[in-house]
Amino acid sequence: MKTLFQSLRWRLQAWHGLLLLLVVTASVGPAYHFALENQNQRIDRELSRLERTLIRSLMDAVQGIPVDTVNSAAKLDRPFLSFAEFVQKLTTKPVKLPDVMASQFHGKEPGYAYFSIRDKDGKIILQSDNAPSDMRFLPIPENDVVEEARGVDSRRENLRSTVHGLKIVVGRDITPELHEMQGMAWLHLAVGLGVWLFGLIGGWWLSGRAIRPIESISKTASRIAEGNLEERIDITETASELGQLSQVLNRTFERLHAAFERQRQFTADASHELRTPITILLSETQRILKRERTPEEYRDALQTCGETAQRMRRLVEALLLLARQENHETQARYQSCDLAVILQEVIGHLQPLAQERGLRLESRLSPTPCKCDAESISILLSNLVTNALQYGGHVTVECSSQNQQAVFTVRDDGPGIAAADLPHIFERFYRADQARTGSSGHTGLGLAIAKAIVENHGGSIQVTSSPGQGACFEVSLP
Repeated sequence: MKTLFQSLRWRLQAWHGLLLLLVVTASVGPAYHFALENQNQRIDRELSRLERTLIRSLMDAVQGIPVDTVNSAAKLDRPFLSFAEFVQKLTTKPVKLPDVMASQFHGKEPGYAYFSIRDKDGKIILQSDNAPSDMRFLPIPENDVVEEARGVDSRRENLRSTVHGLKIVVGRDITPELHEMQGMAWLHLAVGLGVWLFGLIGGWWLSGRAIRPIESISKTASRIAEGNLEERIDITETASELGQLSQVLNRTFERLHAAFERQRQFTADASHELRTPITILLSETQRILKRERTPEEYRDALQTCGETAQRMRRLVEALLLLARQENHETQARYQSCDLAVILQEVIGHLQPLAQERGLRLESRLSPTPCKCDAESISILLSNLVTNALQYGGHVTVECSSQNQQAVFTVRDDGPGIAAADLPHIFERFYRADQARTGSSGHTGLGLAIAKAIVENHGGSIQVTSSPGQGACFEVSLP
């Protein structure tokens, strides 16, 4: 039971059911009450008309006007009789209610009418045979008339008392109306219950459709947590909030998958590249320890181990730098600066290397403002220029602002890059064959690091080349 009420679907259904029950009750209850009030008002109006008809009949009777002349000229010519005179004659002279009028107050069939007229002392002046014994009368007022309508069990009564000492009760059995209202109450209850059940079924269906994407998200996330990183959420409704959430989660899973793939590739590449120098170290140490060696042989072996260790150090540093760039660890250090100043500083550091190799390193730099990490841009340019100096005799560096972007190029006039190698030159540890094969100290990560720095800055890097015409790297930064 506790798990049941912890379900989001059951919570939504319980809240929806309670709210719908309140709405149905608030609709059906007032509707029934309004119908009941209307019926009581209609009955009260009927009793009021019946009372007036009764009084008029009694007035005609006390004046001796026959019933058949009610609508005749004789009735119109009768002398005016005040209500006080009417009450006096009614209380002092026996009066018989006309048969036509008396027939309306007869029997005990459902819907029967009755009346009772009494004086100020409660003495019966005139009363129908079917009048109940539990009637109550209003007290005589000090002036004018008081009247009241009330219900007693299955009856409805109209009570009136006058200052002249006359108490009148005219009532009617309302059993037929009560049965009608009972049927209406059951009808209202059935309709309300039907609406409530229909709403519950519809709410259960809608909540199920609303929760279904969440269940899909949960199952997909569970499968991804188990190691199936290629799993994705099946999105059918992209416009809904859950559809948008699914899209965000899918993009997150894509990045997670890519991160794991980069980590796996990073581990594989590092293991592959470190295998050779480690093998050299082990082989050289095992070889030199097999027997006693001369000092020159020990010196040569230690030099080989030192060069191998240096290569491993350069490789580890390059891998760590690449990992920092791919994890966007430098974005917090972005500052507004002049790209030309950064490039000029790097070129100044690399000029001795170019002169040592008998190469020319030239620059054509224009003021180029951009927002970047100066240290990363220095590494980027250093890798590109060093790569160009390995294969070109004349290296040119240019920078300028183009279309609200900072653009710089590194161009050489070396042997160029083969068309088969162009799609792969930014891959880790990729080394082009033939003319652009690197030296023994080349890690194969320089261009991969350059691409990671550019992508970390939200820019782009393109290379154009053809065999025998050198290579040109163009970098665009926002």
